[in-house]
Amino acid sequence: MPRISAAKYRKMKNSYRPDVARYLSQRTGVISYGELSKQFGINPRSWGDIVGGIAIRTSENRLPILSVIVVNAMTGKPSKDAIQYEELGLISDELIAEEQVKCFAFDWSSTIIGR
Repeated sequence: MPRISAAKYRKMKNSYRPDVARYLSQRTGVISYGELSKQFGINPRSWGDIVGGIAIRTSENRLPILSVIVVNAMTGKPSKDAIQYEELGLISDELIAEEQVKCFAFDWSSTIIGR
């Protein structure tokens, strides 16, 4: 049974920000929520739905799950509150690290995200 309600899923999907996704697609390394906040002027605690929306949109389009490169500055890992990663099959730190590598190796310019 999914851990995210249908309403929460829709809210995250609708919070998708193409400008943020494009910015992330151009990165060559992870970025903390704080750094992302400075770039876009958003409170660091307000990224959940936006990052969730990026995870949903990239997954639905069979792209690397780009949101995994947004990390907690203290841990260097995506937020533990990002329960959608489990639902997307990223159930271990190793799988998340593999997905990060995929994100950095992927040619985003060939997608709507990278244009």
